[in-house]
Amino acid sequence: MAYEEHIQRVKQRKAALEVELGDSLAKHHSIVLEIGCGHGHWLTDYASDNSNAFCVGIDLIGDRIDRSNRKAARAELSNVCFIKAEAGEFLELLPANVGIESVFVLFPDPWPKKRHWKNRIMNSTFLDSLANRCKKETRLHFRTDHEGYFEWASERAPSLGSWHVDQGGKWPFERETVFQSKADSYQSMILKKA
Repeated sequence: MAYEEHIQRVKQRKAALEVELGDSLAKHHSIVLEIGCGHGHWLTDYASDNSNAFCVGIDLIGDRIDRSNRKAARAELSNVCFIKAEAGEFLELLPANVGIESVFVLFPDPWPKKRHWKNRIMNSTFLDSLANRCKKETRLHFRTDHEGYFEWASERAPSLGSWHVDQGGKWPFERETVFQSKADSYQSMILKKA
């Protein structure tokens, strides 16, 4: 019975997300996406500095999304929204007419134990799904303070068919994140959709 209840909850969650995405993105054909937006500090500032872009931040924690949307409302920004969503479900339910022009993954959970590495967002299965929703030459900006995660992602990057490392790419917007302010150091990588 618990499995059936779980399946029903997933169906309800996905149906609600599909409606929210349809409502939020009805007028947009292109978005800037931040996966794991936290409290929205970074993306709110990015949206303020890039008024021609429509920005979407997603996170799994509802309180973070509520705080992020309040932050955007206080800044009187109409070009940013924050949505509670799991990244894979977001990509699955993103309206077909909406393309992703730029992606930011800033200080994601490093899942440091080897048995948990399958949960890391910078994995080939997820990146292939992401590429399917991205426009040509979309750039994925990845930043982490976990050296092991950066090395792991860097080792896998050359084998990604959908992406390649953009060696000359420049980070498009700097604003210190909460995690960045706590880090002794961090590494950045930019991938470009092939």
